[in-house]
Amino acid sequence: MTSATVVLFRTDTLTKFGSVGLTELLTPVFEDLLDRSLEGAEFHMTLLPIRDGATLRGDPTLINLRSSHGYVHIRIRQHDAVIYQHPHSVREVIGRPLQRLLGKDFPEEHQMGFGIVADGLAGLSVTRPTPVNEGSIDILARQRQPVFHLEEVAEPGPPEMTAEGLGVPDTDANGPVGVVLTAGVRDQLLRDMELSNKVEEGGFLAGRPYRDAAHPDRHLVLITAVLPAERTGASLLHFTFTGDSFLRISETLARRGQDEALVGWYHTHLFPATVEMGLSTIDIELHSSTFRRPWQVAGLINLDGYGRVLRFYADQAGTIRPTPFQAQDS
Repeated sequence: MTSATVVLFRTDTLTKFGSVGLTELLTPVFEDLLDRSLEGAEFHMTLLPIRDGATLRGDPTLINLRSSHGYVHIRIRQHDAVIYQHPHSVREVIGRPLQRLLGKDFPEEHQMGFGIVADGLAGLSVTRPTPVNEGSIDILARQRQPVFHLEEVAEPGPPEMTAEGLGVPDTDANGPVGVVLTAGVRDQLLRDMELSNKVEEGGFLAGRPYRDAAHPDRHLVLITAVLPAERTGASLLHFTFTGDSFLRISETLARRGQDEALVGWYHTHLFPATVEMGLSTIDIELHSSTFRRPWQVAGLINLDGYGRVLRFYADQAGTIRPTPFQAQDS
């Protein structure tokens, strides 16, 4: 995508309001995320035909008027080397910095739309959302009552355990989930497991969940195995688990016969770790929709040359946040 701009619209009339250069918009964002200057860097962006019509809340509220292509794969080259590549939602990586810019420069505007304009995008339609009228109500047609319904049976809670009982000190109880790795799992994630530096990879984490006996409303998770996923989907957008992936992991856990549960998942990012850049919105959506038990965690491995940075994340009151981890001595 060359010479791309972001065109601004007033959403009520679809009249153009102005434009912002896309590289100009993205450069400070990724300089902050990567903690480095991007002078002389080139942005290579591919819009992906994945719909995302969600409104970005704030002031002003923003809507991607080309919502049929709601995701973008960004690749950054600098000094003849690829220093970053990852998919993002357009709402996250373009909408948020644009919202901050507009809120500062045009405080009188409270609702706007935007669309990316570049060579090859002329065929993408700009769609105005249906306006919401104050005082309107939705009337639903009368529906026949179902003759049966399904209810989820609550699972028994995990047993109690302390950090000391898992072989690590009770030094950090701030996170919603305390993660404990066996020494073998630690070595596998940080050193021994072969990982590609070309495509993102991932898989499952097996182990045993516990309620933290020393800290109410907190869980402990002992991770005992790292199991690469089978029958996964792969695309520019993300690493995808399929129904067969979960069937295979269930069969694997049964064969292992070690009373292990599926305690989470892991995947790689092909760029250096920074404080600002952890799980992407795509990663968070996958975790929130698929790994819904409060003790299930997401492991993230950032690959930087031959080095690796490992972090874990868990749900805390509806927000996915970093959570601490420790490793057993042996």
